[in-house]
Amino acid sequence: MSIDNNNMMNLTKWLALICFVAGTITLLFFLNKAAVDGYVISTSVKTDYIVTGQFGDFIGGVVGTFFALTGTLLIYLTFQEQTKENKRSAFEASFFEMIKLHRENVSEVQYRKFKNGNESLYENRQVFRVIFQEFIECYREVRKYSNSKDVNDYVTTKYQARLKEITKGINPRISLIELARIDIAYSIVFYGLGEDGESVIRKNIQTKYNPEYYFKLLYFIKLKPKKSNALRFELWSKVRELDLKDLHALIDELYKFRKHPEKIQAPSTLASELKMHLPYEKYYGGHQFRLGHYFRHLYQSYKYLHNHKDVKDDDKYSYGKIYRAQLSTYEQALLLVNSISSLGMKWEYTPEMNKSQKDSGLITKYNLIKNLPGDHLSGIRYKTYYKDVAYESDEQIFSSNT
Repeated sequence: MSIDNNNMMNLTKWLALICFVAGTITLLFFLNKAAVDGYVISTSVKTDYIVTGQFGDFIGGVVGTFFALTGTLLIYLTFQEQTKENKRSAFEASFFEMIKLHRENVSEVQYRKFKNGNESLYENRQVFRVIFQEFIECYREVRKYSNSKDVNDYVTTKYQARLKEITKGINPRISLIELARIDIAYSIVFYGLGEDGESVIRKNIQTKYNPEYYFKLLYFIKLKPKKSNALRFELWSKVRELDLKDLHALIDELYKFRKHPEKIQAPSTLASELKMHLPYEKYYGGHQFRLGHYFRHLYQSYKYLHNHKDVKDDDKYSYGKIYRAQLSTYEQALLLVNSISSLGMKWEYTPEMNKSQKDSGLITKYNLIKNLPGDHLSGIRYKTYYKDVAYESDEQIFSSNT
């Protein structure tokens, strides 16, 4: 049977105390016994050094052993405390270096985007706000294209079973359709719809979702150009405003000729005006090189904290709170979306657990999305996905009612 370090330290303290008390009691007992037998220490009585020497040897041999063992145990405790403190110092040095690197990662992020007729440069935390806004745009477009309430139209039977298994311990009422929409929208924003990004997304769709439905949805979102292409963006706006029936008809028509768009002889004027055979820059260019490194570092930092054996759980939360304070509201919002997509479920839904760990849900354990405002993000009710997080908004409501 193994004994952890804290239990060993407590056991050693008790043994040291027991040895000290036993030695003291033994010493007092024999001093009293000596007094009863007529042996006293006094200036008026000649000292018999032979007798006192024998008595001293006896006391030293018996009582001294207890005190010597007590001293040894106290030295061991001091050594262990020093070792523990050294480990804690080493942990803090590494952990705060990780926070420093996080700040540097954020400070180095840049993103140029066309807005209001001009190209604007966004830097550091502003970038996360813009990326999250792109996700919301994409999520709304995915939702715009979706009309079926039958989960079988979206998610394969095998992946449905997998998602139900994942979510049953979290919240069995989570909508698999909404989860699929979030996953697709975030994948589009993360990888982009360039040739390489679309290839990754299509591969992901083939193993989890209904390809017939989602390949056409991708085609619909690919129509959206960068705003710098004013004419094509105006045409996209017309497509976006179509009612669902006309939108699906248009996409079916364009998708049919996707390999040879120059041969379209479309009955609809809009399909012809789009001129799909001409090249254009897609609106969703992808943020993998920005978000990939950012989330990998953030995840590994919290895994390092969570798995460290020399830091108590209460202290772990305090350190995690310090790190969380570095995250802006938009960073937390993106973390929420990332963690419920197939790209980031290991944060909580499919955690990487050690044998000794029973609970490795990092989002909930460290309240990493604590500062999200309100109840939802564009209809995504984050409390549905993380009901046990101690949200700041809930604390404010509680305070106002007390």
